Amino acid sequence: MLILAPPAMAAWNDPNVAEAKEFRLFHYYPQAHVAEYEVKDFDSEKMLAGYAKGDPDKASFEEIEGRVTRYHYEHKPSTSTLEIVRQYDAVLKAKGFQVIVSGKGAAYPALDVASEGAIAYYRLNEAGGGTVWVHLDAWYNGGRDSPESRVTIVETKPMEQKLQGNAAAMQTALAESGRVAVYGINFDFAKATIREDSAAVLGDVLALLKADQGLRLGIEGHTDNIGQPAFNQRLSAARADAVKAWLVANGIDAVRLQSAGYGDTRPVADNATDTGRAKNRRVELVKL
Repeated sequence: MLILAPPAMAAWNDPNVAEAKEFRLFHYYPQAHVAEYEVKDFDSEKMLAGYAKGDPDKASFEEIEGRVTRYHYEHKPSTSTLEIVRQYDAVLKAKGFQVIVSGKGAAYPALDVASEGAIAYYRLNEAGGGTVWVHLDAWYNGGRDSPESRVTIVETKPMEQKLQGNAAAMQTALAESGRVAVYGINFDFAKATIREDSAAVLGDVLALLKADQGLRLGIEGHTDNIGQPAFNQRLSAARADAVKAWLVANGIDAVRLQSAGYGDTRPVADNATDTGRAKNRRVELVKL
């Protein structure tokens, strides 16, 4: 039995959770009751990034920021905590998630989980640059008859989309420091194809150039350190070229623009964290 299929019973009409919605990548747990549900457009959660089994001191956590969805389930008495985790294992692996840890709490002493409880952490790098983290806890409430679970999901991609400027803010930054990092110009995964959701930010850059006809800009592409350095350099250059081409196609004289790619050689944040890598994936505008 997998949780890909929604339950046959109408278990989701509790008035306390009338606004509950299924997550976009998987359905509700079948024949379980949603006791609590919450979505925050921007929040943070501590997620397990790595665990060295056999060494209780080797659990590394990251504070991940982004869109956070939280579910609290009450399960049938016949359901075990291990079954809950294994159900999620099957579905999330099929979706391409990496399993960081999964199993009974006794197997992971550094995570401070009751031995009869179960825990799992998962991670998915989506095609488009975002990352989805999932944390699952399952425990027995009042003996072994009433299993419960909590599922916490953090999506980093919405945070990237909100790190956007506007023409006035860009103009101020250029006047003060001669350069500005622009977030929200998004590309297809590992390509220089500009995505449609970049239109608003590109429109701000266009407005900036049209408002000041004497302004000349260098367009710099930057990446995080995932992948080979040579590929990242080529990709960043192609993306900078794509932004220049978009501006020229929308009425800006090409002589006012230069483009260059620097790959992962000029990070502005720690590449060891999702938040840092998101800041490093950027386009910078430089006043010439």
